Amino acid sequence: MKQKSPIISGSFLFLLGIVACLSACKKEKLDNTPLQTEVGNNSASAIRLFNLATSTDVTVNNIPLTARQNNGQNQGSTDIGLSLFPSGKWLSGEDGAPFVLPNNLLDKNGKAHFIIGTLDTTIVNNVENPRDYYLMANGHLRVVERNNTQPAASQNFKIRVINYGSQAFGNQLELDGPVTLTYADGSVVDQRLSNIAPGASSGYIELPYGAYQFKLFVASGGNIDVTKQLADVPTTPYYDPCNPSFHPQQGINPRVRTFKPGGVYTIMISENRHALYSDCAKILPPIIYANSYRVLTESNPGVNNTFARMQAINALPGKTISVSVDGKALGGTYPYIGQAAGTKAYQADYQIYVQGKHHIVARDEGGSLLAEADLTLYPYDNYTIWLYNNGEGKPELVFQPNDMTGTLYSSTYHPNGPIVPDDGTNGAARLIQYPYALQSRFINLCADVPFATFTNDHQLLLPAIGPNLQDSIRYFSAYVNMKPGALPLRNASVIYSLPNYSPASTGVPFGNTEKAYLPSLIRVFRSKPAPQAEVPGSVEQGVLPIQANQAFIANSNLYSFPQFKSPETGIYTVALVGRMAGSVNGAKLMVIKHNK
Repeated sequence: MKQKSPIISGSFLFLLGIVACLSACKKEKLDNTPLQTEVGNNSASAIRLFNLATSTDVTVNNIPLTARQNNGQNQGSTDIGLSLFPSGKWLSGEDGAPFVLPNNLLDKNGKAHFIIGTLDTTIVNNVENPRDYYLMANGHLRVVERNNTQPAASQNFKIRVINYGSQAFGNQLELDGPVTLTYADGSVVDQRLSNIAPGASSGYIELPYGAYQFKLFVASGGNIDVTKQLADVPTTPYYDPCNPSFHPQQGINPRVRTFKPGGVYTIMISENRHALYSDCAKILPPIIYANSYRVLTESNPGVNNTFARMQAINALPGKTISVSVDGKALGGTYPYIGQAAGTKAYQADYQIYVQGKHHIVARDEGGSLLAEADLTLYPYDNYTIWLYNNGEGKPELVFQPNDMTGTLYSSTYHPNGPIVPDDGTNGAARLIQYPYALQSRFINLCADVPFATFTNDHQLLLPAIGPNLQDSIRYFSAYVNMKPGALPLRNASVIYSLPNYSPASTGVPFGNTEKAYLPSLIRVFRSKPAPQAEVPGSVEQGVLPIQANQAFIANSNLYSFPQFKSPETGIYTVALVGRMAGSVNGAKLMVIKHNK
């Protein structure tokens, strides 16, 4: 045996050499094959990317993250790629479709070699100074330092404006130059967010969290140009291919967005590709490039577990009141709202409160108690506190919850198949959101009208869908037979879906635009419920109607062309307040706007 050992050892070493050689050859081949990188427990790098262009493919360090075509063959995505891009592509969108590169996709030197469409670049992971990378319409990346600092006040959010608008693909709509951020009525948000030049970025400002309807205008000589309003993606600018010399950007209604406490946001202007026809015959491909903007979330604080908002309105004729919450004043004094001009929406200031039980007290000018009640607030609650005279002539507090999301509850659900009835176990699937909505509540605060029905002039809010019938976005419960001080339990709002629509659009955005159904005059009727139902009933002649194209427009001065003037998106309440004819203060219809 001892004599054979060298022979066996030599043969064994020879075989090991062959195996090692084969293994090396096999390993070399694997280097050119996409790796199924582990998905779970991946930490985030300091590299975050936003897509402000179109859908595209992404490869990092030779690992395909999207399903691309290679020599006519479909090359599937890796597991980690599907976890980042479930659709198989890096899609663009209103939020820029951000993704953070996982650390396990970096090479040993902490670098990431990206191939994004035709772009080929290497990015170094800089942990100490994290950066954001914006893929622009021209295929280039813009690099921006990321801000991870939370707002100084926990109930606030931070926001800035970056103007990366350009004319790389032409200047057809002339939407270039400095930009200024405003509220819905065109008033400037902050001078630090005004006149932001192309290629520049503003600093951050802090605002109280809540629902805002920001607008963005090209600024000329320090003032906004009302004919050069920018559209928010995914809506489009105004363009008429049959009248290409007339394209004022006016009457563009952005969506109402809720900005979270502790959040950090950027309003990003860039040149974007819009599906608009450039020829009257609509034969050429529908492509027009124009500067527009996205609202991007830089830092998402997660779920708000703390804060809610309240405002107060006095519907008590002949009284000026004060309102306190837990012994501290909610704003200043409140005169009777019926004294305010009714031609435009009234806005009451909000204050922010911590969730939990609160004691609300209303007093008159002399400090005498008028009414008091307790209210339990939950995170994100938004309440209007009304004070009115009930049927017994006594002051009473009404707590009106406001939905700020353009959401209604559908009684049925169609998950790509048959109707699933509402069994009361899960309502999430039945919530339907309309992002560009004129959303209004109706409330009867006149004890002289036992049942009030609100109408579009002398007809119901069409298309009118009654109880126990098919779904609607204008349920009877929201505006028919409203009792004094009573609030609907479900579907309390009337909604009109009003996405911005251009004559050059390839189709109606989001599937519908309901401008044809908008009310012209809002009237109140004295109605009756079943069994002797009278709906709408008899018109209250002593109550002047509301002209919708005045009350639902934040500022008529933003319109220099009448054809663009129509009721705007936003969150409203239409209230019948006061007493009927014969009293000192006659009944009146008032409009409240709940977002800025």
